[in-house]
Amino acid sequence: MIEFLALTNDVLQAVIVIFGSAVVLYNLGRSLRIRVMKAFCALVTFVVIVYLSELLVSRIIRNDFAVNWLQVGWIGIALVPAAQYHLADTLLEITGAPSRKYRVRLGYLSSLFFLGLVFWTDLIVGEPVFISHAPHLQAGPLFFLFALHFWLVTVASIHNVWRARQRCITRTTQRRMTITLVAILAAPLAVFPYLIVDNNASVSASIWFWLIAITGNLVVGVMFAALTANLVYFGAASPDRVVRVRLFKFMARVPLAGTIVLVVFIYVSRNSPILGLPAETALGFALVMTVMLVEWAIHAYKRPLERFFQLNDDPDVRRIQALSERLLTTADLHQFLESILATTCEALRTPTTFVAAITPDGPKLEAVVGPLAEPEAEAIWQQADWRELTSPEGENGHSEKLQTLDDFFLWQNYWIRPLYNRQQDIVIGIFGLRARASTPDLSPGELLTLDKLLDQAENALQDRILQQEVFAAVEGLLPQITALQERRRAATFGGVPVLTDSEIEGDTAVSPNSVVNDPDFNTMVKDALSHYWGGPKLTKSPLLGLRVVQSTLDEYGNNPSSALRAILADAIELQKPEGERNLSTTEWILYNILELKFVQGRRVRDVARRLAMSESDLYRKQRIAIENVAQTVATMELAALQEQPSADAQLLLAANVPAQEEVID
Repeated sequence: MIEFLALTNDVLQAVIVIFGSAVVLYNLGRSLRIRVMKAFCALVTFVVIVYLSELLVSRIIRNDFAVNWLQVGWIGIALVPAAQYHLADTLLEITGAPSRKYRVRLGYLSSLFFLGLVFWTDLIVGEPVFISHAPHLQAGPLFFLFALHFWLVTVASIHNVWRARQRCITRTTQRRMTITLVAILAAPLAVFPYLIVDNNASVSASIWFWLIAITGNLVVGVMFAALTANLVYFGAASPDRVVRVRLFKFMARVPLAGTIVLVVFIYVSRNSPILGLPAETALGFALVMTVMLVEWAIHAYKRPLERFFQLNDDPDVRRIQALSERLLTTADLHQFLESILATTCEALRTPTTFVAAITPDGPKLEAVVGPLAEPEAEAIWQQADWRELTSPEGENGHSEKLQTLDDFFLWQNYWIRPLYNRQQDIVIGIFGLRARASTPDLSPGELLTLDKLLDQAENALQDRILQQEVFAAVEGLLPQITALQERRRAATFGGVPVLTDSEIEGDTAVSPNSVVNDPDFNTMVKDALSHYWGGPKLTKSPLLGLRVVQSTLDEYGNNPSSALRAILADAIELQKPEGERNLSTTEWILYNILELKFVQGRRVRDVARRLAMSESDLYRKQRIAIENVAQTVATMELAALQEQPSADAQLLLAANVPAQEEVID
């Protein structure tokens, strides 16, 4: 029984290590620019170090290595209080209170001081005590001093989170901060070295000891899950539903899958003889099958699970998802048109047919069936008088259905017929087929069949045009939507200074003299992007004076160009749609242009070829993409100003706090 409980405890510790490491990896990119995430990642990292060292030392086979791992575990034990205070300070700062960074630094320095005593003296901990499944170090003469420091810093951290909770404005932020206030206790409760107080070697032989350890690890795991689920929203510009879905997908595919594989590994490795197979064979089959089943379950039940956990339960979101699944992409259009053309070739006994769409840049070949060589096609486009061939009103009027052969035009070796919109007043495409005679000689039955096929081709082209109009409207709204989301994030804790700033212009609450309000701001962003990897337009850009750039200089070695490049990279990343990247879908076009053109530095011709668009269309969409980036940088500047408010804003916020506290009470 003791062995089973010890194994269960080890599995729980391994699960906490897996999920903790996954949380750090998930927030690693954001931790470079968001102080809350930086402090949270540090806290989780130190907790993972403690759990990992305890897990390994319980299975170590040499005592000298065990001592080394026990000391490594003390890296986390000593630094957890400092990281916890750091996190509490950032939470208090994000609500508008001034940061006490010197206290954070003092906390880390004091923790490093105690850590030095652990490694180089016997004052905090002494000789190891080797007991079954729970080896640890003995208490030194000054251990009580470390314990006092540990719990005093913990109490101060909890007090700061409580103050942050008191300053929250909305019910959502109050609820999240309340959960954080309770869950932040997980770190000190998880890592404090309780065994060091009792050196009784028989403690590990007690069932009660292992039951308490297992219960404690379960509680710690739940508390860390709650802490992660609430802190992930801090600093996120995306809507809450998007943040929830991204976290859910990552946790399901990475730590949850890893945990299931670990459990299967332990079970099969201990029971493979029962299966009548060698351990290696049983493990190989079991692990491969487990990975496949987990991925299948996530894929098959993703939508039901999202609805069950209310991750994407909004009716508007469901309509958008349904629309995305039914969009007529360029590949879908070509496939459908090719089916129509192949049927036409078979029905009319002609070797070649094609459909071209009328675009602002001229006719564009959409689909062709049969031996239509590219030079031949180019010659047709260049020599044809399309104003004559696509005239909406002919001698017999084109508003009627295809009833006579007069609707065809003979051009070179092709019979050509215009394709119209549903109102029959605008030419949207051209249909052509290889002529089988000098004049059209279709029978009435062939005319009727061709009429039905051309109706479907016209509908497909018309639907694609309508979709493009919708996408163009959405692209025009993206800057405003992005700005609103940034504004919403900044106002979550900002209160009066953010929502009633008299200097608000458009969607940014910055000084009128700020470079953000310069009429050439979009041009500045474009120039900086054009020299993304270095050049005078980046190193001498007026954007270097932005507060959001200056506030991140320490993270990039006081190199303004690197800081500006990082801000531009973040702004580009915020244009990325949800889901897997696709070079052909419309919702990914703007992000793909930014990433291929500026981040990868590809030529315009190469980018246009990869995205299957004309260069003129690329330049038009590139302008929209740059405007979106410029608007995002502007809202990031707003967020930076709110995180480091001016003296007037601080006074206004301080004056507003009592009224908020009355509402809370």
